[in-house]
Amino acid sequence: MEEKNTKLNTIGKAISVFEAIQSARKPLSIKEISEVVGLNKSSLHHHIKTLKEFGYLQQNPESRKYDIGLNLVRVGQAYLQRLDVRERGHLFLEQLSKQLNETVHMLVLDHNQAVYVDKVDVQRPPGSLQCSSFIGMRTNVHSTASGKVLLSNLEGAALDNILHNIQLLPITQHTLTDTTAFEKELALTKNRGYGLDLQENGLGLQCVAVPILNLHSRCIAAISASTLVSNTSQETLEGEVLEKLKETGLKISMAMGYIPVHP
Repeated sequence: MEEKNTKLNTIGKAISVFEAIQSARKPLSIKEISEVVGLNKSSLHHHIKTLKEFGYLQQNPESRKYDIGLNLVRVGQAYLQRLDVRERGHLFLEQLSKQLNETVHMLVLDHNQAVYVDKVDVQRPPGSLQCSSFIGMRTNVHSTASGKVLLSNLEGAALDNILHNIQLLPITQHTLTDTTAFEKELALTKNRGYGLDLQENGLGLQCVAVPILNLHSRCIAAISASTLVSNTSQETLEGEVLEKLKETGLKISMAMGYIPVHP
């Protein structure tokens, strides 16, 4: 195979391996990694071996495929711990989760995706639907309540750039896949101050989200509460749940320096 990335240095090759596995969202063989990053197997072998030895990659002994290693996860967790909004908001999220007895999240926007930077879970009965999210996980912006909030608070050019580069893929039959309809949903989200995910990202689960604002009234994150459709009506979701979520969002925003403007 002719190498496409001849200018990649050692660090660049390591990053390309991580990004290939992250994009695939599953373990990959060295052949699959080679095809994705455009480097031949012999060129990759030494780098992958070193990353494995230092714990940044792990290999399944049966399938021989590679996945993200625990040391890379630890590095990511250390970074997340330094995020001010997560640090200042975690206690409030714990309180919110107890009040609602529901799973709550905090997400930030990273390029064209939303990233879970905090989560407070609740124990659900065995066999019931569970939120499969985890800290560090990336998710779609078009099918999640937090994603809609984060997008709706962007300036025109930044929003247009993301809308131009994302695909409105149908995650469930409820996901908005029409660009015009999605843009209307973002405008509605901005105007009312909260976003909804009504089984758009997972059947049986619904979610409501609100923005976290900083000193300059800029949206820097979103927090959300997830509920089971079987347990919570949409009316309750946009009523009691949203009310407590807004209260928590304001507390975190004020902890970030936001000064509310009262009429």
